[in-house]
Amino acid sequence: MRQPDGLPPEFLLVPLGGHTAGHAAVAVRDGGRWLLHAGDAYFYHGELRAGEPEPHPMLDIVQTGSQVDAELRLRNRDRLRALVRDHAGEVEVFSAHDPWEFERYGPA
Repeated sequence: MRQPDGLPPEFLLVPLGGHTAGHAAVAVRDGGRWLLHAGDAYFYHGELRAGEPEPHPMLDIVQTGSQVDAELRLRNRDRLRALVRDHAGEVEVFSAHDPWEFERYGPA
């Protein structure tokens, strides 16, 4: 993790390579929790659920077709899964491509 120059400690960049070279998530502290926008690190919320990751058949085609490093992408997805599992009350993770998460976090 890295704090961007000139921003307060409530903002962090989290390296999550694999989808694209240099890809990073943005974390923002919101009161007592962190919101982690994982960008393109995963495309469907089922990938972060407990147990076996559940890819979405259509979104997975796009995701695997656009990745630059499959092994690194999957390792980072598993890091996110562990973060959600171990720190569910402290951090919320969401993706740029999951339409269900967009609905949950999007404008009212």
